[in-house]
Amino acid sequence: MWGRVLALLGLLAACGTTDPGAAAQDLGAFLPGGARAAAGPRLPQAAARPFSAADPARILVIGDSLGQGFGQFLDRQVVARGLAARVLNRARVSTGLARADYYDWPAAFAAAAAALAPDIVVAHFGANDMQTVIRPEGRAAFGTPAWEEAYRIQIRAILATAAASGAMLWWIGPAPDGNAGLNRHLARINPIFADEAARAGAVYFPLAEFTAGEGGAFARAIELEGRLVTIRTGDGSHFNATGYTLVADRLIDDMLRRVPALLVNPGGEELAQVLMLALQ
Repeated sequence: MWGRVLALLGLLAACGTTDPGAAAQDLGAFLPGGARAAAGPRLPQAAARPFSAADPARILVIGDSLGQGFGQFLDRQVVARGLAARVLNRARVSTGLARADYYDWPAAFAAAAAALAPDIVVAHFGANDMQTVIRPEGRAAFGTPAWEEAYRIQIRAILATAAASGAMLWWIGPAPDGNAGLNRHLARINPIFADEAARAGAVYFPLAEFTAGEGGAFARAIELEGRLVTIRTGDGSHFNATGYTLVADRLIDDMLRRVPALLVNPGGEELAQVLMLALQ
């Protein structure tokens, strides 16, 4: 028994210097339920501090090119709506969770979280992940039984870092895609995102609920306020300015329901009251 305890203590000590995903995976071998029992601490369900114009909430956006677009328009709408927040957009084109050999998001996010101390994290992944998962610990070929567990480990690493930094996290569920193959892939991984987010206490924010067509199908245009409005670009994957703004505003609405402190700003108390009434 003591040998088992000492081994566990040694692994815990090593967690501070190893890859977050690997640490969670290895620790799972010592705990009931394996890796799922070691999925990590729960994320906070409320803001950890008050916000003001002088000390606004730090909203860190991570992910792929779609995440980059969401971050750009989230920044615009945060300013337009007078929120006590600052958007830090660190999303990168052509990246995802699958290819740590190209861009290691768990490591990059850990470094960003340590440097920027975010209060809120917004993540969007998946569009570039229809391929082999390559991690320092090994590979899991796309389409094999091992792929999903390897991908979950990458997700858990992101969630564990957010939890350790005390940040709330919104995990965006990718919208339907105009490419049939990629659309099937996104339909497969959205439940994985939802499951892992729920386990960790993150907010799963599915885009399909308000960007999809009939039956959840891909739609280049949707009906908004009685008008048919184009929200996607010609590539079938990205959003146009109207679509990005729609997502940013819906995301802000959800944040305000959960973090009303974002409404606090000097001279904006009357505006805050109006917005709160509108959201009720």
